[in-house]
Amino acid sequence: MKTDETLVQDYLAAVERETSTLPPEARQELIADLGEHIEVALAERPGSTREILREVGDPRVIAATAFQELGGTAGAKARKPGRRRSPVWLPLVLLLVSTVLPYLARNVILNWIAIAGLVSGVVIVCRARYWTKAEKWTGVALAFLAPLAIKICWYIVALPDDGSGVDPALRWSVVALTFILTLAGTGWLWRTKRP
Repeated sequence: MKTDETLVQDYLAAVERETSTLPPEARQELIADLGEHIEVALAERPGSTREILREVGDPRVIAATAFQELGGTAGAKARKPGRRRSPVWLPLVLLLVSTVLPYLARNVILNWIAIAGLVSGVVIVCRARYWTKAEKWTGVALAFLAPLAIKICWYIVALPDDGSGVDPALRWSVVALTFILTLAGTGWLWRTKRP
């Protein structure tokens, strides 16, 4: 059976693990305050260590409260421990390259790679913590949805059914417009990113 001292040490170690993404000074201050609080409570009620630790609270709740008090991301990393953040440039490069890739060569494999890149870029943007929800919607609308709508309209309306060729100037105008929209969307996401 664990001694009172071992229970307290294990509890404080659990709080320290849960708050590992807090700045070191904030984490040390929190652990010191909790240790002092537990020590005072044990002096008043000897032998009731388990009850006191239950009253102090779950280490995960304490960690969440500490993050909240620091303003979520202000001074603290806002990510879950063990979860890696993708670099901010990755989804932007995926969106840009995937917009241009199908026009480099008429290759089915390149088209599928481009689709996978576009979907990956949009998913990463939507899940990233670099932007607010409104910034994400604006960026995705400019960089993905508007070019997609233009391409769909192009394939439905502009391509002739008789198999005759399409005017190359018109085709490259559509390509340039989709690329400019994607460039504008990714540029806007780049400018509005937060660390």
